[in-house]
Amino acid sequence: MAEQTRGDLVRLVTFSDAVVAIAATLLVLPLAENATQGGAPSLGEIVASSGSQVLLLLLSFLVICRFWINHHDIMRELVSFDPPLFWANAVWLFSIVLLPFTTSLIGTSDSRDPATTGVYIGNMLVTCLAALAMQWHVTRTPALQSPQNRGAAKLKGDVVTAITMAVALLLAVLVPVIGPWALLLLAVDGFVARRIHPRTRTPGPPRR
Repeated sequence: MAEQTRGDLVRLVTFSDAVVAIAATLLVLPLAENATQGGAPSLGEIVASSGSQVLLLLLSFLVICRFWINHHDIMRELVSFDPPLFWANAVWLFSIVLLPFTTSLIGTSDSRDPATTGVYIGNMLVTCLAALAMQWHVTRTPALQSPQNRGAAKLKGDVVTAITMAVALLLAVLVPVIGPWALLLLAVDGFVARRIHPRTRTPGPPRR
């Protein structure tokens, strides 16, 4: 891959956004199939038969939104990309593409089965690790960033998210009754990151 231009970066970001949008849309397909089975079921019957899948759909959708926001934060500071960043992004996209499948897998089986839950959360852990690899490469390659953003990229948030996801995976596997709801740990990882390294204030003008 030759040196990439700003236009090439825009194409990469647009393609990535399209993949995320399609993956988020595919999450609803199992529910659509349930709604069309058995003639014309009532709304109550659909909710009764698909209640757990609805909750998993919401959980996976929120996680995808979280992943997209993180991806956006990484890419918006760039002016170009190189092969390592491209392939780390490809791994990130592949893990996003797999998420509708793993969500459907856990929705149609016992959500307390450690193997099924491990595949589901493990899929998301790969996404976190790919994002961490992207951010790590960006911090080590300042030339990829715009001049005003060079040196601003930080690994703190991505490291905390990856650790939180790994803990959620271990918790779901070791305590099967918790199942995929171990992912609720992600609700506090931002708070943890801020507590580890509190945001410093920008120094004001010197006092006279």
